[in-house]
Amino acid sequence: MSETALVLEDLLLILSVASLVAILVKRIHVPYTTALVLMGVAVSFLPVELDLHLSKDLVLLIVLPPLLFQGALHMELDSLKKNIVPIATMAVPGLLVATFLVGTMLHFTLEMPWLKGLLFGAMVAATDPISVLAIFRDVGAPKRLKTLMEGESLFNDGTSVVLFGALFAVLYEGAEPSVTAVAGDFLKVCLGGGVVGLAFGFLCYRLMKGLNDHLLEVTLTVVLVFGSFLAAETFHLSGVIAVVVAGLIVGNYGKLFSMSEQTTATIDNFWEVIDFLINAILFLLIGFEMKAYVGDLSSYLLPGILIVGIVLIARALTVYPVYLMTSRTGQAFPFGWAHIMVWGGLKGSIPIALVLGMPRDVPFRAEFLVFTAILVFFSLVVQSLTMKPLVKAYQ
Repeated sequence: MSETALVLEDLLLILSVASLVAILVKRIHVPYTTALVLMGVAVSFLPVELDLHLSKDLVLLIVLPPLLFQGALHMELDSLKKNIVPIATMAVPGLLVATFLVGTMLHFTLEMPWLKGLLFGAMVAATDPISVLAIFRDVGAPKRLKTLMEGESLFNDGTSVVLFGALFAVLYEGAEPSVTAVAGDFLKVCLGGGVVGLAFGFLCYRLMKGLNDHLLEVTLTVVLVFGSFLAAETFHLSGVIAVVVAGLIVGNYGKLFSMSEQTTATIDNFWEVIDFLINAILFLLIGFEMKAYVGDLSSYLLPGILIVGIVLIARALTVYPVYLMTSRTGQAFPFGWAHIMVWGGLKGSIPIALVLGMPRDVPFRAEFLVFTAILVFFSLVVQSLTMKPLVKAYQ
């Protein structure tokens, strides 16, 4: 059998399992990401072999842009503007602080080299609001709380990917290990990526305004996602930030001023399916990767539990200061919401995509795989399934 046929066979196996999981979720009423992570852990113990590797380039170009675009497509720009202070603070300086705290605590508790700890901190800094937002809908949580969680996730995803890339280049690719160099590069690629996304988003919006063809307009969004990413990366800017900004423009101006109801529904459904397929591949693939490339999983359990605690502490030390800061501004939010935001900072597809995209010859890839899986498992099972009473108590 050819290599292409083997890859197709592996993909069909993953999607078949994901479909069965989705059918089961309909019966037991749990978020599909929770069910997927449980299945991902289960497949690491099953007598099934799979060798489907996502290269770093494949993750950056094919996997991440659709995930980020789908999130941006549903973010209301007016609500975002009204809450920009807490969202921007948590998504950029807050994420940097959390990365530093995780790296420092890993250095002193597990004796992990500091740069390596910072890399792990950046990788797991992104939050995944899918499960939390489903709970918010069930209990009728305030729209503003939803905006805070969703907005933070939207921007810290992009920030996390950019920071991870900069630190990985220093640690593994021989880039200059200078704080000023990393910080300067970080600011340049983020701001430049935002400008590219703004230009591409408005161009797509204007093109859609003269059309009334839902199939063509969906195709334009596909061109927008990958075109804005490639254009930004060509100029050594952040493709992921470009995709986020482009998604915000099309998801707001496009839906309000240029799309018919049929086009809006078609675009939403199309990208929702893409999001589901990518999540299914990521969550199940990490289980197969652990089975194939990690020896004794039990030896990682205690350090993994410690890492869960470290990440939660870093999250708390990020969210509560933001609450104190915003309590003195016009964008203050209730103190009880801070508890929800700490416990609701779940980890999901972005950390998994980043760790799966690391080259297989990276010496610490195996431990990062397991630690990421443990953290995501705790987030999407323990935290996700205990969120509802917390939200009811403090909403």
